Amino acid sequence: MEQKGEKTLIGNVDETVNTGKQKVSIIVPVYNAGIHLKPCLDSLVGQTLKEIEIVLVLDVPTDGSDKVAEEYAQRDKRIKLVYNKLNLHIGFSRNEGLKVAQGEYIGFADHDDYCEIDMFEQLYRKAKNNDADVVVSNFYVESETEKFFFGFPDNLPDAEFQDNVFKSLINARISRKNTYSFDNVNVIWNQLFRREFLKLNDIWFTDNKVITMEDVLFNIKVHFSARKVCYLPETYYHHVNNSQNEFDSYDYRAIAKVIPHLLEIDTFLRTNNIWQQYAELFAECTLKRLYTSYRNEVKFKKFFYSVGFFKRVRNNNQLQNILKVFQYNDALIKKFPVTKICFLFLIRK
Repeated sequence: MEQKGEKTLIGNVDETVNTGKQKVSIIVPVYNAGIHLKPCLDSLVGQTLKEIEIVLVLDVPTDGSDKVAEEYAQRDKRIKLVYNKLNLHIGFSRNEGLKVAQGEYIGFADHDDYCEIDMFEQLYRKAKNNDADVVVSNFYVESETEKFFFGFPDNLPDAEFQDNVFKSLINARISRKNTYSFDNVNVIWNQLFRREFLKLNDIWFTDNKVITMEDVLFNIKVHFSARKVCYLPETYYHHVNNSQNEFDSYDYRAIAKVIPHLLEIDTFLRTNNIWQQYAELFAECTLKRLYTSYRNEVKFKKFFYSVGFFKRVRNNNQLQNILKVFQYNDALIKKFPVTKICFLFLIRK
């Protein structure tokens, strides 16, 4: 249903001014989405919750995605267009969306994904009925040939659910397909966030041109700061795997971006005086992230580059302080296979 309103141009924002208060703002960074953009937008404009705004952040696309977005905006006045002057990538593009969003709650979608038409109605209803800062739901990951489900344990008190999510994020657990597990916590597009809560706690995305896994860092800050997190055990969001997904690229696990990611978490834990409480979980995270990054370097570059990798890690005092948690902690070390134990000795001073 198209809402009536006036179109005004404010800075680099092509903004539709609606008369009604928006319940949910859905922020979608758009780069070169190709054929995937229309199914994504169709699933958003068709939402059963009508009091929404769809914030499309055009991150200087070169494939005509901006033209598709503009066509949709002409047909549906709930669509707000934000034009980045420079290519900011997904993290800072989401921030540009947050700056202009007016909804009571915030949702996120990737430009090549889609969601069930009642997703935001159900998440919003759950949030309002429980006065929650955050609502979490399940999700699918799919390609042309396969489809997997990712869910979470049910029937837990809200505080216990939130605590398990936070611990899993600090521990860098890996999602497990077709399971109900707290290992599946790393994504953001299966959640709804109260906008005022994000504003009051100054929660933003980091620049993923220089630091990887910006969604994990966002989630860590959210699930530490939230007053109340609720779980809705339904599945609405479809993440589409294709050749353009950043997760499968060298850049995602590059050591130049992994180290800043780990240092950001380390600083967050220390600033909030909870480092000691989560020291073992975070040490495990650090070893796993570095090991995966090393394998990534060897996969995409020549083996010779591994020498520089080890020097970089061994010469970083902040990383070495994290890895000291393993010292004289046989129980912690024994959690890992021999390959990672050997790797640990190679990266320690």
